[in-house]
Amino acid sequence: MKSFKTRRFLRVTLSSMLALALPVQLVHAADPFPSRQVRFIVPLGPGSGSDTITRLVAKLVTAELGGQSTFIENKPGGDTVLAIQSLLASPADGYSVVMLSPSSMVINPLIIDNLPYDAQRDLRPLATMMRSAAVLVTGAASPYKTYADAMAAARKSPKTVSMASYSNHYRIGALVLQQNAGVEFNAIPYKSPGQVQTDLMGGQVDLALLDIGGALPLIAAGKLRPLATTGKERHPKLASVPTVRESGLPNYDLYVWIGLGVAAKTPEPALKTLETALLKAMTQPEFRNYVTETAGGEVFTVGGKEMGEMIAAETARYRALAKQIGSLK
Repeated sequence: MKSFKTRRFLRVTLSSMLALALPVQLVHAADPFPSRQVRFIVPLGPGSGSDTITRLVAKLVTAELGGQSTFIENKPGGDTVLAIQSLLASPADGYSVVMLSPSSMVINPLIIDNLPYDAQRDLRPLATMMRSAAVLVTGAASPYKTYADAMAAARKSPKTVSMASYSNHYRIGALVLQQNAGVEFNAIPYKSPGQVQTDLMGGQVDLALLDIGGALPLIAAGKLRPLATTGKERHPKLASVPTVRESGLPNYDLYVWIGLGVAAKTPEPALKTLETALLKAMTQPEFRNYVTETAGGEVFTVGGKEMGEMIAAETARYRALAKQIGSLK
């Protein structure tokens, strides 16, 4: 009898404990996303154009996420590889978002041996933010007054005209320009755009492809001379500067886009919440004004599906270019 009562007491006690614990577990499991801070990882240092626009989007998306706060974590290094690794080392729960670019999603997989992840398998695009053409520039004291001047000099004396580049995207852009123009530059790699700008102004290097937003203030100040822009049409902030297409290479264009993504295993509800919130945040006038007036780019916002299709198309395009150039994988 005592044994029966003891067993009954234990069953009742256990049932009560489970009844108390179950609601807590259910509440935890049903916590709406997001219920804590969302981290935005930027693969460049503070103060860069990509850092600034990501900070702006992270600020604007707070309202679209029900007031949930966000924060920025800068992870420069490895030409975006360290930032991607940081994302993939974190739980795939939507609370870590990384800034993506052609370098991270298209070019690195083509040219870096033993990349520690598969970009298109392990990452899920959420949305693009903006895109921008580049500008081919030289120093204010340079002897090259026009695009034609620079190409003529490079054609006449191979490897005497130096071309600086600070990312794999611009390195490929310079290689394609070199190939299409039938010239051979003296390629000089840099780690940051700031040092490229300094050496251009000082005359230590002849040419560089730079982000238009970063170059505009120096062009306006007369410290850099623009020779050509790399869009399909002239840039509204540099309306008097011809495109590379107008200057003799009718099929050349080079754009840099910036977007956001998460780990591919992120649950679908979190993916949809983030994508919807980001796209809505990027309709705000503050964002659109920053992109066009400050960054010198164009608002370019598409969702994850369209962004994935764009990445696949660019990968095919650059893979073909890589084979043609021969210096890539």
